[in-house]
Formats: sequence, C-alpha cells, structure tokens
Amino acid sequence: IKVWNLDTGKEECSLKGHTGSVRAVAATPDGKHIVSGSDDNTIKVWNLDTGKEECSLKGHTGSVRAVAATPDGKHIVSGSSDNTIKVWNLDTGKEECSLKGHTGSVRAVA
Repeated sequence: IKVWNLDTGKEECSLKGHTGSVRAVAATPDGKHIVSGSDDNTIKVWNLDTGKEECSLKGHTGSVRAVAATPDGKHIVSGSSDNTIKVWNLDTGKEECSLKGHTGSVRAVA
C-alpha cells in the first residue's frame, strides 16, 4: 500500500506486510491509522505516523473484500468472501462478533 501526500503528490511511505493482493483500504476518522483487507484473509492496522503495522486481525476464512472504521474510531468492520461480516475492537485487536447469513461474498461495508 502506498501512502501519498495529497499536497505535494509525493509518496510518503509504502506499507508492506500482506502476502496477498490488497482488496480494501480505509482510514480511521482521526487520520492516524490505515486499515487494509487482503486475499491473505487478514486485516492489518497501520500507524500512519510510523508507517509500521500495529496488528494483524485474523478470523476470516476467505479474502477480505471490504473494510471500514466506525465513526467513533473504536471498531473496524470487515466483509469477506467467506460470506461473513466481522466487527473488531481496534484497541484490543479482538473480534467482537461475526455476522452470518449472507449467501455470497460481502464486498462492501460502511
């Protein structure tokens, strides 16, 4: 994942860690973190100040196709080709719930 400075058009950093293609990216409301979902079935949380991975959220059994941060910045929501939506606590990195019932891949969350 490349992070760009919108004022200068220059690349600020590259975030490396996923072992599969990145399918989804979202920023937290405070602008301090980037969240990414990948074909490696993980969600990674990146610190934009340091450019380092803070944690890797594991629990999906298929590609992570969608990610979003809640407006309060406390949770991450992810959708996957495993037909589930998961809610994660950003502070602890723990899965709080898994919503099942979709009969196909979840490709968008908000």
